[in-house]
This record gives sequence, structure tokens and C-alpha cells, in this order.
Amino acid sequence: MRKHLILITAAVFFATFTAAQGSSVNLETELVTKEPTPLQAGEYANVWIEIQNTGSAEARDVDLEFKENYPFKIEEGERKSWSFDSLERGESRQVRAQVRVDQKAVQGENKLKLRTETRQGVGLTHEIPVEVRVDDTSLIVNGIDFPERVPPGSTHTMDIELENLANGYFRNIDVNANIEDEDLTTIGSSRERVSLIDPLSTETVSFDINVDEDADNGVYRVPLDFRYQNEVGDEIEVTQTTGLVVGGQPTLDVGIEETDIRTAGVRDTVTFNIINKGDGQASFVDFHLEESEDYDVISENNEYLGSMISDDYQTAEFEVYVEDGIETLEFPVTLEYQNEQGERTNQTVNVERRLFTSDELDRYGLSDRGSNIAVIAVVLVLLGGGVYYWRKRKAKDEALE
Repeated sequence: MRKHLILITAAVFFATFTAAQGSSVNLETELVTKEPTPLQAGEYANVWIEIQNTGSAEARDVDLEFKENYPFKIEEGERKSWSFDSLERGESRQVRAQVRVDQKAVQGENKLKLRTETRQGVGLTHEIPVEVRVDDTSLIVNGIDFPERVPPGSTHTMDIELENLANGYFRNIDVNANIEDEDLTTIGSSRERVSLIDPLSTETVSFDINVDEDADNGVYRVPLDFRYQNEVGDEIEVTQTTGLVVGGQPTLDVGIEETDIRTAGVRDTVTFNIINKGDGQASFVDFHLEESEDYDVISENNEYLGSMISDDYQTAEFEVYVEDGIETLEFPVTLEYQNEQGERTNQTVNVERRLFTSDELDRYGLSDRGSNIAVIAVVLVLLGGGVYYWRKRKAKDEALE
């Protein structure tokens, strides 16, 4: 008997271990694209990184963090970590990091270092090889000031800071925003000129860039052509590429679509409308009607709406009973959704519904009393006419007899 028990226990342990081994989370990171290509020593760069769950189980509460390691650094104030509620099996997400490459970086292959963590306790360090080029021209893009995301139909100024790392002058610096995409245009001149940049100094050039109102969300490339002369008169031409991200944030607005609730102490259906007035998409939208002392929710108080693109419209319906003595009715509503960057938002709004007294209902013609009186009057007229007709017909019949 004891021998059988030991065999059964071992079999159960082996089955559990096998199941655990067969259902696992595995996160991998990959460099999608970078601007400029290759990265330049001493320059500011945009790096797009993809994180993917290649395991057989869902990864929950995923954190991705950029770990500083020479020669790569993220400046203070710039984003260096990202969080996702979950990554399904095979699902991937992309993030963008604004990285500064140290001016003393060694030419050749360098490695970006990242760290991922999950709720399941899976922690991994990732190293992504990246080529770095050392340019002896010494005129670099020190930084680009532009919103992280811009909505379609908007115009924003892109400030480009140029830095002279050399000990000599640079003259006649022409910077051309060589935009070829039809969804992007420069307002005014696409070419800026700086006559002189002193040694170890900076200068800023600016371009006003308009995004077409019909532009799709995504990453757009902005080539920058540089032409300038060094101190001995040699002409140097360099092309770099930066990028901008089109796509705003979702903005959900809630109102009352339809209800017959006008006074306290009644039960009726309330239909809410939800409109995405923002430029970005809201995903996994969950609508929750909160409990309140002013009313009881008789139906389910939660409704899942799914995805809502820009200008999308949906409704949610609930059955409620309004308590007696309520003068102003407020419905606290909570919306939970995810934006296009995978960030979760929890938004609570109060939707008001005015209530009326009986006198106000009569005064404004909102009560059913007036309509009931009209119906009774019609019935009385028809009844009187019928009696009159019957009596007249009866008298006629009697006269004939």
C-alpha cells in the first residue's frame, strides 16, 4: 500500500512539474529601428525597441526599463521605463527611447541594456547590439525639442540644437528639413541658415511642421540635410534623420443619451453615450456605473465596450431606482481603458440629471396629467355623442310606430 502511495505522489509531482514547464513566460527584446543610422558619437538619437512574449503563457504586469550603460544615457526628464498590463502569447509592443550617445564612444558595436520584470517573477536583462559611428566633423545634433506625439491636423515647432564639439569655427551652416512625405509639410521655409558657430558652442534652428488632418497614426521620418564649412574652408555635407510620432491621446466623454426619469422615487432605464473626442484610440474600454446613496442599480452595473477609435460613439444601458427626496441626481461613472502606448487610464466623471417637482412638471408640461385629461375629455365627447345619437334614433323609431 505504501509503495502504491509513493508511486502516485511521484506521478502527481511529475505531472505538475511538466505542466509548469510547458506553460512559461519568455520575453525577448529587439531593435526595430534607430535614427540616425548608424548612431553617432555625441549625438541625440531615437531608438525604437520591440518587446515580445515568445513563451507559452500570458505575461502580466510587464515592466521594461532602460538600464544606463556606457556609452548610452537617457537625459533627466526623458522616459526610461514602460509598463504593460499584460502581453499575450506571441503579442508584442514597441516603445521609443530618446538616447544620448557619449561623445567619447568607441566606433563599432556597442550594446543597449534593458531589464524586464513580470508579475510571475520573471526578470531578465537584455543586451541589444548597436553600431556607433565616430564622426570627426564634430558638428552634431545635440537635441531635438518636439512633442512626443502630435495629433493629425496640428502644427508644432521643431527646435534643433546644433553643437560644435571642435576647437575651430564652423561657417555658413545650412540645415534643410528635406520632408518628402505628403502628410507632413513645413510652414514657411524648409531651410535655415546659421552664419557662424563658435568652438564648443551651440546654436538652435527651428522648423514649423504641419501634420495633415488625414494623416494616419505612426512614425514619420524627417531627413535633415546639413551643409557647412570648417575653419579651413572645406565643405562638409551630412544627412541625419529624426522622426515624429503622429497620434494623439483618447479623450472619452460621457453624457445621458435617453431616460424617462424626471422625478425622485421612480424606476427606469438610463442610457449613457460615450464619445471618443480625442485623436488616439482607446482599447479595452470598460464602463462602470458606481453605487450611490441617491439610487440603486437594479441591473448589472458594468458594461464592456471594447475599442473606440477617434470620434467613435457607443452607448451603455442600466436599470436604476431613484430614491425619494432627491433633488439633483448624479451618476458617478468610471471608465477604464488603454491608450496606444499600452498605458492604462482610470477616469471617473459625474453625469448629472435634473429632477423636477410635481408642480414643475405641470408648469413645464412634462407630466402625464395633461395627456390623461385630454384622453378623458375625448372619451366624454364620444360618449355624449353616442348617447345623443341613440336618443335621437329612438325618438324617430317611436314616431314611425
